Amino acid sequence: MNRDHQGVARLRRTESEYQRIGLYVTVHFMRYNECMLYRLIDKLILIGLSVASLFLLIGSAVGGRSIFRTNEYTIACILLIVIVCLTTEVLRSQYVSMGLVICVGVISFFVPETTTALPACVYGLLSDKKMEELLRQYHEEKAAKNPDWSLASQRALWLKGILAIGACVVAVPTYLVILVIPSALLAVKTIYVHQRESLLTDKFDDVRYDAQKSLRLKEEISNNLDMQVRNATLAERNRIAREIHDNVGHMLTRAVVQLQAINVINQDEKTKPLLESVTGTVNEAMTNIRRSVHELHDDSIDLSIGIHEIASAIKDRFDVTVSTSIESPIPTNVKTAILGIVKEGVTNIAKHSNGKKAKIEVVENVTFWRILVSDDGKCKHLELSRPADFATLEGEHGIGLYNINSRAVSCGGRTSIQGGDDGFHITVTIPRKTEERK
Repeated sequence: MNRDHQGVARLRRTESEYQRIGLYVTVHFMRYNECMLYRLIDKLILIGLSVASLFLLIGSAVGGRSIFRTNEYTIACILLIVIVCLTTEVLRSQYVSMGLVICVGVISFFVPETTTALPACVYGLLSDKKMEELLRQYHEEKAAKNPDWSLASQRALWLKGILAIGACVVAVPTYLVILVIPSALLAVKTIYVHQRESLLTDKFDDVRYDAQKSLRLKEEISNNLDMQVRNATLAERNRIAREIHDNVGHMLTRAVVQLQAINVINQDEKTKPLLESVTGTVNEAMTNIRRSVHELHDDSIDLSIGIHEIASAIKDRFDVTVSTSIESPIPTNVKTAILGIVKEGVTNIAKHSNGKKAKIEVVENVTFWRILVSDDGKCKHLELSRPADFATLEGEHGIGLYNINSRAVSCGGRTSIQGGDDGFHITVTIPRKTEERK
């Protein structure tokens, strides 16, 4: 992959990372909502059974055997059941659930009807966040085969068990124990299944993420290999162009000079046309070799590599950010102008900036190329954008800025320079020709 595409590729990888994180959060949110739905269904069942038992066990309500003394607390007990279910669902704290079990157990000695709220209390006790944490840790330690960890060693679980047993004992006189025990089992079942499913899903997510990470790593390795091959190819082209220029070019130049000298001293009219023909052939060969050398040298210039090499000169003093986003071929004159502009801008930063950060951007647009060289060093207020502004710089200390504008103008571009408390910013736009945009 061309180094000019690195900025776009990095942006796409960043977008994919945000998408992956968003999907991860969405999945876990949906998983939490699903577990909450299961708990709500369980509590609706408990509310229905508790209310039914309340009317069934009040003999005067249905004509059966009377266990409760009166039915004047019926509405209050129904509200208590609903309040317990909602409180344990909203707060889900072990201290709240323990407090509700103890309070309802104590009140039931004075108002037996409140015993019907014990199943909801026990369900909340065994389905709070602490219980989820214990069961999740149990699954993790079991998967890791850790013999030093067990549920029996957890004091919170023992305390919950003692309170659940106490609730069963309190509920025995009113036969509500037949609801307390199933509510405890139902709570443990729901939390256990959810935590096991959650752990398995997390493992699946981890495996899938590792697979995606491996694919990205493979792609990056492949891209690095492509870049190394391209760099080696460009270096070899440059070497060939240099060899041709230094050896063959010089030899042909010497041959041309010698033929011209022979042609001057030659007195034979018969050989003169032949010498002129040979001289023209050698000159044409020299022209072709020069053209080939220039083409090889132009192809060997990689814009992104050149910009990074220029930026490396100030990386020991500044925090430099380099961004290149170019996908289309660039004409040689534009490529040379861009490298010259960046070099002048970096030189200006190295000489005059008192800041800590520098930024270099080369961005390809539909109709133009944009070059930005800036730093965060404070300077006097300066604003240059018109040709007359740059004309005043010629021959003075601003020769570097004048050269930047000259390079931009040579390609039909414009330069804008702004300086102030927020830093020094050089922005150059170079238009693209119609045939280059196609």
